[in-house]
Amino acid sequence: MPAPTASERDARAAKSGYDGSVCGADGRRYRVDADANAYYDEIDRALNALDARTDVEAAAREREAIGGNALEGAEGQERALAMDAKCSRTLEACARAASGAACATFLKKCGESVDGDRGGFYVLAKSLFGSRTLETVMGTLRERHLKTEDEEAEALAKTLREDFIENMGREMVENAVDVAFDKRASPVVRRFLALLAGRAGDKGGADASTGAPSGRNGGKASDGKSLADKLRGGTSSAGKFSASLNTSYRFEEELRKFSDAMLAALEPELWNLVEDTCGSALLQALLKAHEGDDEALNWIIPGLLGCAPAEGTNEGEFLVDAQEWDVKNMMQSRSGSHLMETILAVAPKGLFNEIYRRFFRDKLISTAKHPVSNFVLQAFLGATKDPEHVSSSLSELSQVFGTLLHERRSGVVAATLAACARLKTSEKDAAKALARGLTLKMEARKEGRSQLAPALFWLDTPNYGKCSVLGSAMFQTLFKFTSDCIPMFSESMVSMTDVEVFKVCQDSAGSRAVEAFLASTTIKVNLKKEFIGKLNGRWAQLGLSPVGSHVLEACYREADARGKELILSGLAGQEGPLNATRHGPFLMRRLGVTQFKAAPEQWKNKQKTADAMMGAFEKEFGGEEPKQKESAKRKHKDVSEKEKKPKKEKKEKKVKKEKREKKEKGA
Repeated sequence: MPAPTASERDARAAKSGYDGSVCGADGRRYRVDADANAYYDEIDRALNALDARTDVEAAAREREAIGGNALEGAEGQERALAMDAKCSRTLEACARAASGAACATFLKKCGESVDGDRGGFYVLAKSLFGSRTLETVMGTLRERHLKTEDEEAEALAKTLREDFIENMGREMVENAVDVAFDKRASPVVRRFLALLAGRAGDKGGADASTGAPSGRNGGKASDGKSLADKLRGGTSSAGKFSASLNTSYRFEEELRKFSDAMLAALEPELWNLVEDTCGSALLQALLKAHEGDDEALNWIIPGLLGCAPAEGTNEGEFLVDAQEWDVKNMMQSRSGSHLMETILAVAPKGLFNEIYRRFFRDKLISTAKHPVSNFVLQAFLGATKDPEHVSSSLSELSQVFGTLLHERRSGVVAATLAACARLKTSEKDAAKALARGLTLKMEARKEGRSQLAPALFWLDTPNYGKCSVLGSAMFQTLFKFTSDCIPMFSESMVSMTDVEVFKVCQDSAGSRAVEAFLASTTIKVNLKKEFIGKLNGRWAQLGLSPVGSHVLEACYREADARGKELILSGLAGQEGPLNATRHGPFLMRRLGVTQFKAAPEQWKNKQKTADAMMGAFEKEFGGEEPKQKESAKRKHKDVSEKEKKPKKEKKEKKVKKEKREKKEKGA
């Protein structure tokens, strides 16, 4: 259905009695006239037409020119256009295409005084569509035009300082409390902080430069709160808390000035802000903006925790006035816990140690069992760089691993294991504690088979349904431990039934654990071979599954010549169904199924040649080393036996001599 024309929209508006105006936070009504509507409709069509152009560079130049002209053409109607439902979208598209200078000029005009008011930034920030326009323009400036510190970026930064940053900061500070609690204005301030800090900002809205969603899976820098962050070091997809450090130009002085003024204005409402979703998010953005600035964080964080240390306070005494009950309430509240996670992510080393000493040590069990504060504990374990913290936490938590696993608090256990793997500390104790916890309410062995692997794979799932994501993640962590720490888990993997193994290999979470098992250098070769053998006869079924095909490739890499032949034989009989899947042709090509099917004897000869070359390589560069060590040990053993033999003979001679002497004396 074609979009209605401007005249049709006007006719509908007249019929309904609505004149198309929008009421701003200043009490005025803003309306886009018909000519402006028609002009921006034409701009929108022109930008859409450029998407079909094959000459990308020419289209980009033309898009920049159109975007710049459209922003300039808003002269005098910036607020009304930005607050209009349709025109605001066109303005956002123009801002993404326009030059940095055009965006800066547009922002300057948005903030200009109208009829003696204090400026338009606050009005736009409170508007549904105006707030999105402001976010997009600021995000585009940071993402595209302030990425590098060259002459062009310096000139743009100077323009922004003079025409935008000071005015924007003043309006936000004047209305600080209202802005902080507002669901539209709070994201604008967060994006403003990101612009000043020169790093990725809030993840709740759209990506400023592309318009794509930028949630947790949006490909943006990690904020330290995702599962991968808390398990970093334990799984391959782990992120880092420091991923959001400077990515573009940083307005250092302006950031400090704005933060000081904003916190001073918000101080009377600080505890209410902590409990509010928008307020807590703003405080988190402020902390992230100062990440790496220890001097600023050493007074901002104590202030958020309810104390104000005097200037010159020694390290370790910043939180001496903080009330434990207040901090506990913060960790147990929905919004406050997110703020506490961010505090742990950005806190300087000395302050982090003090937070642990005052609010975590000897209190971990109650924290771990709480439905909200357990996430804060996971963030702490993911953020700490001190092995002492991890070993101390493990000794305190290991006694309740079973309770945590059976009361759906397994995230704490997973984070503890990941911290042990990352810092290479207490790995054996962690593995033993996990084994004890898993068998707390069940038999360790059933029909002669270890039940550790099934218990961990189906941790929260009854009746062998989907594998547990956290259980599988814990397996990935365990296979990063040293080999002497996890024999019970690696042997339990092999003791699973053929049906259980096949189910795990076809599960999206379980398959990753299997891949980690097969790729681990700490697992014995004979265990891997035995595990692969449990899948014999099911290779075609495994190959047809998008998830199972990854496990199949891992099995092929680790299998011996006979095992590879069995895998290829199983796939060769299902070439048609495999080629009908999306992943099948790639799998067939990578494993060489067609070549094997066409000439199996030739494939065997090639495999024998490859094995012979590998054997020769090992013999030349390291294959003989274990034998040499063994022979050296045997030689040493023989020498020691020779040394022991004369000693024994001397002792026997001495005893005989003493007996003779006694007999002679007796005679």
